[in-house]
Amino acid sequence: MKRVLKALGQTLSQSILLFCTLAFIGLLGLAVVPSQAAYAGQDKSHAPQEAKITDPAESFEDLNPQAAYEDIVKTAQNPAKVEKVYDESLKEYKGEHPQESLVQKAEGLIEKVTGNE
Repeated sequence: MKRVLKALGQTLSQSILLFCTLAFIGLLGLAVVPSQAAYAGQDKSHAPQEAKITDPAESFEDLNPQAAYEDIVKTAQNPAKVEKVYDESLKEYKGEHPQESLVQKAEGLIEKVTGNE
């Protein structure tokens, strides 16, 4: 009889401990997640600007896809020209996106250390 009561008491204490742990985790989850009302008073100046909507028909006419296709075909036929065009487009991209990534900074440092500038 003592063993049964002891086992029953141990099971009951483990159940209570498990329930308290789950309740604590649930309350902690509610406390960590901010409510939507927390965002209500934020300043609107940090909001992203709205994108400009353009007419796709107008911008497509400016592209002239047939001429672009012919240029790509001519470039692809000469492997030396492919690398030249790639380098030019890479320089153009870097001119438009001047932010240097971590990899590019590391490459620059490696070139500086090895003397291959």
